[in-house]
Amino acid sequence: MNATTEKPSSVRYLVLAVTAMMAIFMYVDRVCIAQVSKDIQRDLNISPEEMDWVKSAFFWSYAFSQVPAGVLGLRFGHRQMMAMCLFLWSFFTLVSGMAGGLAALLGARLAVGVTEAGAYPNAASLVKSWFPIASRGFANSMVSFGGRFGAALGQLITPLLVALFAGVAIWNGDVVPGWRVVLVMFGAAGMLWAVVFYWVVRDHPNQHPWTNAAEAALPEPVGIQTNLAPRRPPLMLFLGSRTLWAFSLMQFFINLGWAFVITQLPDYLQTVHLKTGGEKGLLSSLPGFVGCAGMFVGGFLTDWWIRKLGHQRGRILPIVLGMFACAAAYLFCATADSAWAVIAALCVVTIGTDLAVPAMWAIAQDIGGHRAGPVLGWGNMWGNFGAACCPLLLGLVQREFGWSAVFVTAASSFGLALGMALLINAEKPLEAG
Repeated sequence: MNATTEKPSSVRYLVLAVTAMMAIFMYVDRVCIAQVSKDIQRDLNISPEEMDWVKSAFFWSYAFSQVPAGVLGLRFGHRQMMAMCLFLWSFFTLVSGMAGGLAALLGARLAVGVTEAGAYPNAASLVKSWFPIASRGFANSMVSFGGRFGAALGQLITPLLVALFAGVAIWNGDVVPGWRVVLVMFGAAGMLWAVVFYWVVRDHPNQHPWTNAAEAALPEPVGIQTNLAPRRPPLMLFLGSRTLWAFSLMQFFINLGWAFVITQLPDYLQTVHLKTGGEKGLLSSLPGFVGCAGMFVGGFLTDWWIRKLGHQRGRILPIVLGMFACAAAYLFCATADSAWAVIAALCVVTIGTDLAVPAMWAIAQDIGGHRAGPVLGWGNMWGNFGAACCPLLLGLVQREFGWSAVFVTAASSFGLALGMALLINAEKPLEAG
């Protein structure tokens, strides 16, 4: 039986599942700091303003490391790069739990940002190598779903675990604060998963001992030229592309508004609605869990609309709908009185954001060709500049003007993101001019 008649094996779905699990660990380690920020401030004598910088530090180093991480994946292989990154960011999460002061904590969070930067750019290239263009929306949505699920899971279980280990863990006769134990546990678990990832994953199906010839032949590009030879240096190519600038600024404004959910929401609930412990964790996690539905729907929508409406509309429409919903929901938050009303609106925000993510990944793969990883990394870099600015800008707005102004600022950011989305040409590869 030859590759044209043989039924493809299903190893790609195992690779996808292991990669999605990697994304879960990534986001658990990313968001756990927000849930324990008050404990850290108390134990390390850190001011609220200093804690805003701790929350922001991750995103700055994460942003600046995106493109280099994507390029290193091309040089050393996506499997090796992702396994190494997973091991290292888990190690530095563990180190965060041992920090003795502000400088050590900042250093550890900067290191987590640098090492997490290689995950999504290389995951985008991995998906491109394993899945054909018509099903990349689904595959992208599963990896992104892992990240969003991890964010929600981290928000839910972190305060519960902190409470569980508070006053129980002993080291050299001393009681260790629960937040330290939890960060060490998260880090150790991720280091173990890095070993599993390296064992299961390969860069391409034709390198995997478990695939057959039919599955190895699946990822051939269809309907768009993605393997053009490079004619210009990547930096000049990126800087000269209007589509890539629109793609990048769109992500900046999306994350400037969205990152409130993972950086400021726990403090908002505790300060305004007096929610603490498990109740705070539950409320904080709900937008993330509900938003995961957007990943499923967004992946299927972009694949379906690209067949029904054409390439450009199929990629852009999920983004436009998602941005409009997010802006409207944040405006509602500005006038909402109850914690549950705000959480319901923030569920709309996370659904709208996640509706757009699979299409954004697919755009990077469609226009980037063999540079899909660096292109996604470039856009992700700008997105995380937005996330880095979020706790600083929204923290300043909150102190000067109050929480309603924070929600209006976030709504405006999503409105700007919608405008940028309309400037993207998803059908024109970067190398074509």
